[in-house]
Order: sequence, then structure tokens, then C-alpha cells
Amino acid sequence: MTAQEVKRSDVKPGKTQSFAKLEDATAGKRLSTLIPCFDRVLSGGLVSGSVTLVGGEPGVGKSTLLAQLGLAMANAGKSVLYVTGEESPTQIRLRLDRLSPRIPDAFSFLDMTQADIISATIRETKPALAIIDSVQTLRTPTVPGEPGNMTQVRASAAIITEAAKQSGVPVILVGQVTKDGDLAGPRLLEHLVDTVFMMEGDRTQLYRILRVVKHRFGSTEESAIMQMTERGLEEVLDPSAAFIGDRPRNVPGSLVTCLTEGARPLLVEVQALVTQTGFGLPTRRATGADLNRISLLLAVLSRRAGVSFGDQDAFINVVGGVEAKDPSIDLALALALVSAKNDRPLPADMMAVGEIGLAGEIRPVPRLDLRLKEAARLGFATAIIPDAKVVAPANMELLKCRTVRDALVATGSHPL
Repeated sequence: MTAQEVKRSDVKPGKTQSFAKLEDATAGKRLSTLIPCFDRVLSGGLVSGSVTLVGGEPGVGKSTLLAQLGLAMANAGKSVLYVTGEESPTQIRLRLDRLSPRIPDAFSFLDMTQADIISATIRETKPALAIIDSVQTLRTPTVPGEPGNMTQVRASAAIITEAAKQSGVPVILVGQVTKDGDLAGPRLLEHLVDTVFMMEGDRTQLYRILRVVKHRFGSTEESAIMQMTERGLEEVLDPSAAFIGDRPRNVPGSLVTCLTEGARPLLVEVQALVTQTGFGLPTRRATGADLNRISLLLAVLSRRAGVSFGDQDAFINVVGGVEAKDPSIDLALALALVSAKNDRPLPADMMAVGEIGLAGEIRPVPRLDLRLKEAARLGFATAIIPDAKVVAPANMELLKCRTVRDALVATGSHPL
């Protein structure tokens, strides 16, 4: 049953109006994308009439992932409409030939950038799924401006969203990010769509992370970690083992920590290199970590732990192209920096997790027990953690520390 249409002229002052009840939005069966990791982050699949925005930097693999998704559904007999504005159908065909030996008849193309025509096509053909690559190329003649500007993007997305809601066709939009990391401007489209995914990763690296930023029909605690192969993007079933599998042993400045990608623990290696500065001002560089956070940690180490880096350059790297913005890596970064400064390696079976405050205290982090279980599963015997109530996993020793100075003493890194 659909909602009863009520016209303005039908509403009489002083009378109580009765409305038909809406169906439960979860009553209908979700449409599987036939890609398990994508279904998982969607909390089961696509909802009828939903609009999903997949954002990321150019070249990160958004079009490849959606081409795989379209092929999988078309091979299962579901009609798929692929609207291409950035590339010609010939260019799309070259990508599809690389991903699949044949292109099913249910996979249709539309080389169009006018949002009005695209929305009319969606209403008339009613495919099982519509993919629009990308929203920045859309335009509508009723709105002034060139394709890609804020007005055109907002108006075109609104037209496509209306068509999706009225026809019940799930739509996936591709969106590029700006230099500031926003989707087509400062949070321009997030309020218009139902679901927002961000695909992150260095195009020179193998791994990609698909994060859920917004999801009206499910949890935002899910994520998918994939690797780029000749056959497209494939899910990494054991990402922790993949990220730390090739790490060097007995090297100063190297330590493993544990992040959380949604509800999934992820072990990563942080590396530090400290050298004598050759100029007046020391250099600070970071890849995969927040440079402002690095500066904070260096100041805390100098003031609260007596380990100064004032005349030394410091370089930080989170291995694997992971963007580690989680404050829980603070303790591992601090220990790695001191290890690099002292040129003294830390034990290979040691890991650390904890947030460091300005007073030098080590603060608890969420899901600490989950992180420790993941580290124990991969053979880590010692964990430097905050002084919190947590049960040690089997075959793991917990060194609970209140301050960063305590952690340096516990690892034998503090210059007593």
C-alpha cells in the first residue's frame, strides 16, 4: 500500500484527516548485489528506491568496483543501466572486457549527462539497478552554470533521487572528492542520498578500504577491505595478516598497533625514522597519519617523558596505504619514535594501543578486548595498553601503563 495522496484543497480547517499507513520499509526483501563484501556494508543489500553515493579520489577504483557489481547482477539476469558521463561506451567496454569474458545482454549503457533524460529513462525502463558515473558530469538545462559546479550537482542529484523514489529503482551515484576530502563540495550531497560510502587507499598500493559514512537502512559499523588485482577488486579475507605479513623484524622504529575499521579490528605496522636535522628547523613528515597528531606526540614526549626531538627530523609511515586517523595509534607512534631515536628495536611479538593525552597519560580506547584478541590470534605475546579492566587473551602478557613515561620504562626505551 502506498501513502494516500492528500491535496491541499482536500484539507479542511477544523477537521481531522485520516491517512493510509505506510508499509514497513524493512518488509521488502533487499536486492543482493552478488558481491558479498558490498552486501555486508549495505547491511544485506540494496533497498528499493534507495540512492547510494560512492565517493573517493580519482583512480582509487570506484568505477572498477561498480562495473564488477553491474556485471555480477547482469550475469544473474538482473537488468542494469550504466550511465556514463566521464567515459565513452568504448572506454567502458575496455574495462568490462578486462573484468569479464562476455558482457551479458542485461547490461545496458546510456551515454548521457542530462539529468532530466536520465531520470526519464529510469522511470520508463525501471532496471533492477542504475549506476551513474559520475554525478559531477550531470547537468540540467533549467539551472544555470557548467556541469560540476555546486548548483548543477545539487539540482541534478535531486532530480535523480526523485526518480529513484518514484520508480523504486535503487541508484548508485559515483562522486569525486575535492582537495579537502569532501564529496563534490562541502558536504554537498550527503543530506540528499540514503547511503554514503567512501573508498580510500593509495592508487599506488594494492589495498582499498570501503567505509560507510551514512546509512539510513543499516549499520555504519561495517567496512570492506579489498585489493586491486588483474581481475578487479577482490575482498581481503584476513586483512590483518596481509598488512603485517611482510614487516621487517628487529628494525628500530617499527611497531604494530590495532585499528578498528567499523567493527573489524585491523593490525597495521607503524614505522618511524629519526635523523639529525641538517637545517635550522627540524622536518616533520607523515604518511597515513595525522601530522598535527605527530607534532602533539613529539611535544608530549619532550615535556612529559624527557625525550626531546628538537634538533632531529622525524618521519612517520603507516604501512599499506592505510589512513590511520584513530587516536588509538598514539602509543605505538610514540614508542616507535623513541625506538628510532635510540636506534634500538622493539620485540617483534610486541604491539601497543592507546591514546595519549597532553598530560602524558595513556587513555583507554574503544573495543580494547577485540583488538587484543586479534593481536593474540596472529601470535603477539606482549601488549602495551592503558591501565584498564580487560582480560588478557591466552598466551598474551599485558603491560598496563598509566603514562607514556611508564610505557617507555616498561619497554626499556626510557633514558633513565
